[in-house]
Amino acid sequence: MMGGMRIAITGACGLFGRAVASAALDAGHTVVAMDRPDRLGGFDRDGVTTVAVEATSADDVRAQAVGCDAFVHLAAVTSPSGRPAHVVHDNNVVASYAALTAAADLGISRFVLASSVNALGGAFSDRPRYDYFPVDEEHPSYAQDPYSLSKWIGEQQAAAVARQFPQMTISVLRLHALVTDRAAMRHLLDTVVAHGGVKDLWGYTPLAPAADAVLSALGLDAPGSTVYTLVSSRTSSDVPSAELARVHYPEVPLRAPLTGTASFFDSSRARRALGWDA
Repeated sequence: MMGGMRIAITGACGLFGRAVASAALDAGHTVVAMDRPDRLGGFDRDGVTTVAVEATSADDVRAQAVGCDAFVHLAAVTSPSGRPAHVVHDNNVVASYAALTAAADLGISRFVLASSVNALGGAFSDRPRYDYFPVDEEHPSYAQDPYSLSKWIGEQQAAAVARQFPQMTISVLRLHALVTDRAAMRHLLDTVVAHGGVKDLWGYTPLAPAADAVLSALGLDAPGSTVYTLVSSRTSSDVPSAELARVHYPEVPLRAPLTGTASFFDSSRARRALGWDA
């Protein structure tokens, strides 16, 4: 990885943003932490500049990212619930394109975009559709809700910007539920998630390894846009995965055995390119 980068991060004051910023500082980089005015603050370490940014304004984002060597776009509405559908969709779609084009205009070639496994459909679908297990980056999208749709569109934006600016290395990270560990995910399923993990295949993304993967992605020299799945290698359930598949998705074929509590998501691309180990 390049040493001593100045990294712009949108959504830097959120849960994942703080983890990424902390990992960047630990690695010797400096951070321009961008977020809404009401979310700024909480950084007590040298090397962080916090700035208020409207993430849907390309001009605003571009102005604050001047002088940066890399860009991480995390700002998003993270659920279709609680806001009108068009607000969720428009915020996320406009913000991701604003970040991508701002970086391209500034000549920032190293870019990470936070996406979601729900870009394929899943947790927020009435009945999610899966064509095969384990799910990989080539699986088609059946998104139906505004959040999942916005994430799928963000991935298409990244591919389009990479075609227009072929010097850029854009890493699109498909994240699952971001939690500290498996126990935290189990608690979340027991107390909050009504479907108990069935819709999004009992998956989760541990926070610290995901932050490390962002930095690994910023160190790549691989022009183009590449999607990586970052999901724990184990499900959040103690029930064997083959049994979960048989009971809940008997119609879905297996492309590889689901041994023990193996994940329903294939993160092997991220393991090879980013050293993903979760």
